[in-house]
Amino acid sequence: MSVLFYWLCGLWTLGGAGLLFQEAGSPIWWDVVWVLFLALTSYASLASTYGLSHARVCAGVVLVVFSGMLLLTALCGWPFGPIQFAGPSALRLGNAFPLLPPLLAFSLLTLSQRAVAVAFPSLGTNALALSVAGVFTASVCNGLPFLVKARLWWLWNPWGQGSAILPACVGILSLALAGFFLARIYPEDTALKLKRWSSEAGVLIIVNVVFLAANVLFLAARL
Repeated sequence: MSVLFYWLCGLWTLGGAGLLFQEAGSPIWWDVVWVLFLALTSYASLASTYGLSHARVCAGVVLVVFSGMLLLTALCGWPFGPIQFAGPSALRLGNAFPLLPPLLAFSLLTLSQRAVAVAFPSLGTNALALSVAGVFTASVCNGLPFLVKARLWWLWNPWGQGSAILPACVGILSLALAGFFLARIYPEDTALKLKRWSSEAGVLIIVNVVFLAANVLFLAARL
């Protein structure tokens, strides 16, 4: 089943490559299906290795934690700074709270955990979680210019009238800490550490390349 989702996600990305590099006016449904395929790919990968019960726990905890962090941020501005879910992020709960960002976070965290576990088989629990947090945070930050500026999933403004450095640092630190503690809920499977390559690593690399290409095109159009 996980292989099927890999192919569906890849074909959808390839088939809609032109839409990916359009800005907020592009069809909303393309983003929705792309993120859903990515989340299903990650979930199927977990289920195939750890079983449905562990996959449900991991997915549930990650989605609840990131949904809570986004909701808290929308209410009081912490920990990600003042954000407003006003863009075409679609797939909303009660036509207000977006479901795509938590699903994307779950996907990136899961792909990072499985890729790092294969790439660095000698890492212990804490070192593995720390490495996963770094890869996950880097992937999220790589996607932020695309998601915030090009796709307008949400609007972000610095606190007050001063510099945006403080809220940006707090937000990145919050992502890293959340990634570290959440990475520890994923069971360590010795079978992962015996592989030389993982499909999840390939998907993670492709996602980051897509984000990077979209960021470059977006910034080049404004030079």
